Amino acid sequence: MPLDFLRLRHFLEAARELSFRRAARNLRLSAPAITRSIALLERSAGKKLFIRGKRRATLTGAGESLKSHAERIFDQIEQAELDLKGDAPEAAIVLRLAGREMTTNYLLPGPLARISRRFPNARFAIHELPTASWVEALKKDQVDLGFYYKAIPDPALEAVRLGRTRFRIYGSRALWPRGARPASLAAVLRLPFVVPRPLNADPEAPNLDGFPDNRHRRIIRYESESLETNRKFILKGLAVGILPELAVSPEDEKSGLARLPGPSVERDLYVFKRRGRPLPAAAQALIEEAALEAKGKSGAS
Repeated sequence: MPLDFLRLRHFLEAARELSFRRAARNLRLSAPAITRSIALLERSAGKKLFIRGKRRATLTGAGESLKSHAERIFDQIEQAELDLKGDAPEAAIVLRLAGREMTTNYLLPGPLARISRRFPNARFAIHELPTASWVEALKKDQVDLGFYYKAIPDPALEAVRLGRTRFRIYGSRALWPRGARPASLAAVLRLPFVVPRPLNADPEAPNLDGFPDNRHRRIIRYESESLETNRKFILKGLAVGILPELAVSPEDEKSGLARLPGPSVERDLYVFKRRGRPLPAAAQALIEEAALEAKGKSGAS
């Protein structure tokens, strides 16, 4: 018996979520409808596709194989739809983008402004999510592109390197007396720091800003999970801290933000998509614009 297309779609959503209930919610169906659909698919295939557990389902070997085939089938359908519609700039599309605030706040605004002029009917949904959350969403086609400043070694994802950004120590002149700007790392280390640190972080784990605390002892006065909070504390003169050059504007420097002596850290910027998934022209154009933005802000080629 040939595979039913709709049941295959139900199966793929359940295989990605490993939960019939979540698959039903995503597809706006009832859980019994998903359960019945997959049971009929298993009957037609003559094989069990899931092992049902109390809290979650797991895929059998046959289920893993069918999931791989199903993703390729729906990718081909998506590509066919793109080919039929064409990639005309006037096409109405929604691009779902995800990342941390460094990329969503400081890398994407310029590229999105330019893309909006080229694709006037495109709409962009921006999601600031923990990395693990948007990676899972990317693999389930719940977002189209994910942006991050580290490589993610996941075989389900394809990565494009956009460029590099450098992280440096910055402070506001409001923090030191007139004419007494710190001229050495030793002087900087006598000032209070704000550092990025999540709730319940291991006290022995390195701070997320890449500063070599094992070599240089600093006074940590404030901790925050948010880059934007850290940036505001630095701009207001409450503390010094490490910021990506991407997040520092000429206006910030005119208002008194200064680069201070000390070690710097360089990190690559990447954009990710699910491996094999076709993307519309607007998404490809956004990747190109983001690469130009990253290289322009870093001064790298």
